[in-house]
Amino acid sequence: MVRKSVSLVTGAAGFIGSHLSARLLAEGDEVHVLVRPTTSLARLSAIAGNLTIHTSDLRDREATRAQIAAIAPERVFHLAAETRLPPEPSFERARAAIAFYIEPTLNLVEALADLSAPPSVVVRTGTIAEYGDADLPYGEASRPHPLSPYGAGMLATAQYLAMLAPTVPFPVITARLALCYGPGQSREFLVPALIDAAITGRPITVRRPGDRRDLLHVADVVDALLQIAELASGDCTLVNVASGEAPTMGEVADRIVAMTGCDPALVTRLDPLPGDSPVEMRSTTERARVRFGWERRIGLEEGLRQTIAAEQLMRSMAG
Repeated sequence: MVRKSVSLVTGAAGFIGSHLSARLLAEGDEVHVLVRPTTSLARLSAIAGNLTIHTSDLRDREATRAQIAAIAPERVFHLAAETRLPPEPSFERARAAIAFYIEPTLNLVEALADLSAPPSVVVRTGTIAEYGDADLPYGEASRPHPLSPYGAGMLATAQYLAMLAPTVPFPVITARLALCYGPGQSREFLVPALIDAAITGRPITVRRPGDRRDLLHVADVVDALLQIAELASGDCTLVNVASGEAPTMGEVADRIVAMTGCDPALVTRLDPLPGDSPVEMRSTTERARVRFGWERRIGLEEGLRQTIAAEQLMRSMAG
């Protein structure tokens, strides 16, 4: 197989990053991954022998510069970001967001820009949570109003990068992702938690069944990141990567129950508290389709079916 490119993936040991790293290897890339020293590599165990793994903390500016100089990547996928910051706003969490999102990204992009042969592109993953209380559907030109330190920190990072874009010798584009699901996702998230409960026959509570979420299978996300890397240019710094649809979490639970054949009584749906209106998160998809030729190919029904099948296969192989 002919090597296509030297690709660097930060956050490669995470859910999306591990899928992306496997795909890059399958396409013939020389793949370098940058992970923190304390990060578990469990998700990379099947492909670790084919990766070049570097351990460093992007918050360390000088260490990042040294690592990037040694790797000299030709394209970069920046997925490293803390996703479990508590949602309640506070000064402490606002300061943590600066350390988790802005500083590591600036350190990375600065080091890449200083290379004698800079990469052709940097694709960074953002989040639909950046939009917050913006008008629906969320468009790239919407005025964001993030409601959490996570959303605010990720939005601020995207804005820093957009501000710096004219000074950087390569395109840097934020792919603002819908909520992703698929094989290998942590059971801390609702879809894998529902699937696990359905397969094992244990009860589970859906706390906000009326909330609507734009859900996207991880394989579609990987397709989008690769397509964006292929077609990115300096005049576009942001694109939504989403399905454009937003089922309720109660509907998602119903589909999983039907597909697994579990007892519907296992799923309890909490009634909303007085004055607690359902929340909807849904993005437009036109820019991704028109500018990058990408659109979702795995519908929710098929995506859930694939995810359930992968979980069942993993359990059968484990004995």
